[in-house]
Amino acid sequence: MASCVCCECGAAMAVANAMNTCVLCLRARVDVTEGIGRVAAVFRCRRCGRFASGPSAWLECAYESPELMALCLKRVKGLKRVKLVDAAWIWQEEHSMRLKLRLTVVKEVALETSLQQSFEVEFHVRNQQCSDCAATFANMSWTASVQVRQRVDHKRTFFYLEQVVLKHGAQAKAVKIEQYRDGLDFFF
Repeated sequence: MASCVCCECGAAMAVANAMNTCVLCLRARVDVTEGIGRVAAVFRCRRCGRFASGPSAWLECAYESPELMALCLKRVKGLKRVKLVDAAWIWQEEHSMRLKLRLTVVKEVALETSLQQSFEVEFHVRNQQCSDCAATFANMSWTASVQVRQRVDHKRTFFYLEQVVLKHGAQAKAVKIEQYRDGLDFFF
């Protein structure tokens, strides 16, 4: 048995709310997603594939990964005014340079009356060179130089040094490595 009637359409409601409006009329009148951005941009380095997570921080994450979702959610304007219930990727081709998220949010519209609504947010992937890749393209843009010299007939120490560098992946952080007659120069 209905306890009250909707003030707009006259439909019987089992539970009355503060606005005396049924769910269908309430959804038609109130937009929970108002003020939330539907389009945003994320920046990706074309060379190394990392995404910008701040002014100078770059994060390596795969397409449609949880890390990328967290980064994209930070870019949505107005999301702090509502409670985020669910976020899911909508599949897009990687070469389309677009990412889409389906967000479900809840907001209290009246006293003890909350509405839940789903909507899509589209992210445009823009190319921007990260500072590490920019340093490799700039001529002599190193900040530290390590010179290693050895004046002996055998080169066992250099072979060991090469193995240690490869083991720890230090060659990836080097801007340039130059070979000389008696040693090496590492530029970082």
